[in-house]
Amino acid sequence: MFIRFVSGEIDEDSQVAAGLFCAVTELSCSLGLPDYEADALKELEDWFDVHLESPLARLPSKYSYASAICWFKSTATEHLERARELITILERNNVFIWTLKSERAGTIYYEDEFQVFAAPSYDRWRKG
Repeated sequence: MFIRFVSGEIDEDSQVAAGLFCAVTELSCSLGLPDYEADALKELEDWFDVHLESPLARLPSKYSYASAICWFKSTATEHLERARELITILERNNVFIWTLKSERAGTIYYEDEFQVFAAPSYDRWRKG
Protein backbone atom coordinates (compact mmCIF):
# COMPACT_ATOMS: atom_id res chain seq x y z
CA MET A 1 0.00 0.00 0.00
CA PHE A 2 1.21 3.51 -0.85
CA ILE A 3 0.17 6.69 0.96
CA ARG A 4 0.30 10.23 -0.35
CA PHE A 5 -0.69 13.42 1.42
CA VAL A 6 -1.95 16.18 -0.88
CA SER A 7 -3.22 19.74 -0.74
CA GLY A 8 -5.87 21.37 -2.87
CA GLU A 9 -3.27 22.95 -5.15
CA ILE A 10 -2.39 21.40 -8.52
CA ASP A 11 1.32 20.87 -9.15
CA GLU A 12 2.42 22.54 -12.40
CA ASP A 13 4.71 19.70 -13.43
CA SER A 14 2.79 16.55 -12.54
CA GLN A 15 -0.69 18.07 -13.07
CA VAL A 16 -1.94 16.24 -9.97
CA ALA A 17 -2.58 17.49 -6.45
CA ALA A 18 0.54 19.00 -4.90
CA GLY A 19 2.13 16.91 -2.19
CA LEU A 20 2.78 17.48 1.49
CA PHE A 21 6.23 19.00 1.10
CA CYS A 22 5.00 21.54 -1.46
CA ALA A 23 2.40 22.66 1.08
CA VAL A 24 5.04 22.83 3.82
CA THR A 25 7.34 24.95 1.65
CA GLU A 26 4.51 27.33 0.79
CA LEU A 27 3.51 27.72 4.45
CA SER A 28 7.13 28.16 5.55
CA CYS A 29 7.52 31.04 3.10
CA SER A 30 4.32 32.76 4.15
CA LEU A 31 4.42 35.87 6.27
CA GLY A 32 2.83 35.92 9.68
CA LEU A 33 3.51 32.32 10.69
CA PRO A 34 4.02 32.31 14.47
CA ASP A 35 7.60 31.59 15.53
CA TYR A 36 6.68 28.39 17.37
CA GLU A 37 4.99 27.04 14.21
CA ALA A 38 7.91 28.08 12.00
CA ASP A 39 10.32 26.39 14.44
CA ALA A 40 8.26 23.20 14.51
CA LEU A 41 8.09 23.11 10.69
CA LYS A 42 11.84 23.68 10.44
CA GLU A 43 12.57 20.90 12.92
CA LEU A 44 10.41 18.44 10.98
CA GLU A 45 11.85 19.56 7.63
CA ASP A 46 15.35 19.00 9.02
CA TRP A 47 14.35 15.52 10.19
CA PHE A 48 13.08 14.62 6.71
CA ASP A 49 16.25 16.05 5.12
CA VAL A 50 18.27 13.54 7.15
CA HIS A 51 15.90 10.55 7.04
CA LEU A 52 14.36 10.67 3.55
CA GLU A 53 16.48 10.47 0.41
CA SER A 54 15.65 12.82 -2.44
CA PRO A 55 14.83 10.59 -5.42
CA LEU A 56 16.24 13.18 -7.81
CA ALA A 57 19.64 12.88 -6.12
CA ARG A 58 19.74 9.19 -7.11
CA LEU A 59 18.37 9.35 -10.67
CA PRO A 60 20.18 10.23 -13.91
CA SER A 61 19.73 13.94 -14.59
CA LYS A 62 19.50 13.44 -18.35
CA TYR A 63 15.86 12.37 -18.03
CA SER A 64 12.82 14.43 -17.07
CA TYR A 65 10.81 13.34 -14.07
CA ALA A 66 8.44 16.31 -14.14
CA SER A 67 5.31 14.16 -13.97
CA ALA A 68 6.58 11.94 -11.13
CA ILE A 69 5.24 12.14 -7.59
CA CYS A 70 6.30 10.61 -4.28
CA TRP A 71 4.33 8.14 -2.21
CA PHE A 72 5.20 6.86 1.26
CA LYS A 73 5.18 3.13 1.77
CA SER A 74 2.69 2.07 4.42
CA THR A 75 5.55 0.38 6.29
CA ALA A 76 7.37 3.71 6.79
CA THR A 77 5.77 4.16 10.21
CA GLU A 78 8.11 6.81 11.66
CA HIS A 79 8.02 8.83 8.44
CA LEU A 80 4.23 8.66 8.41
CA GLU A 81 4.08 9.78 12.05
CA ARG A 82 6.30 12.78 11.28
CA ALA A 83 4.25 13.56 8.17
CA ARG A 84 1.14 13.64 10.34
CA GLU A 85 2.88 16.12 12.64
CA LEU A 86 3.45 18.32 9.57
CA ILE A 87 -0.21 17.93 8.63
CA THR A 88 -1.29 19.05 12.11
CA ILE A 89 0.74 22.25 11.73
CA LEU A 90 -0.54 22.86 8.20
CA GLU A 91 -4.16 22.39 9.20
CA ARG A 92 -3.80 24.68 12.22
CA ASN A 93 -2.81 27.28 9.63
CA ASN A 94 -5.74 26.59 7.29
CA VAL A 95 -3.82 24.42 4.80
CA PHE A 96 -5.93 21.31 4.49
CA ILE A 97 -4.44 17.98 3.50
CA TRP A 98 -6.09 14.86 2.13
CA THR A 99 -4.77 11.33 2.45
CA LEU A 100 -4.68 9.15 -0.66
CA LYS A 101 -4.05 5.42 -0.50
CA SER A 102 -3.34 3.16 -3.43
CA GLU A 103 -2.10 -0.32 -4.21
CA ARG A 104 -0.43 1.11 -7.35
CA ALA A 105 1.82 4.13 -7.54
CA GLY A 106 2.32 4.15 -11.30
CA THR A 107 5.57 3.73 -13.23
CA ILE A 108 8.23 3.63 -10.53
CA TYR A 109 11.47 5.50 -11.23
CA TYR A 110 12.95 5.22 -7.74
CA GLU A 111 12.22 3.14 -4.66
CA ASP A 112 13.78 2.84 -1.23
CA GLU A 113 12.72 1.49 2.14
CA PHE A 114 10.34 4.39 2.82
CA GLN A 115 9.01 5.72 -0.50
CA VAL A 116 8.50 5.37 -4.20
CA PHE A 117 8.86 8.06 -6.85
CA ALA A 118 6.59 7.30 -9.77
CA ALA A 119 4.82 8.73 -12.78
CA PRO A 120 1.06 8.53 -12.17
CA SER A 121 -0.97 6.01 -14.15
CA TYR A 122 -3.55 8.36 -15.62
CA ASP A 123 -5.62 5.47 -16.93
CA ARG A 124 -6.75 4.63 -13.41
CA TRP A 125 -8.60 7.97 -13.17
CA ARG A 126 -10.42 7.51 -16.47
CA LYS A 127 -14.07 6.70 -16.24
CA GLY A 128 -14.83 3.46 -17.98
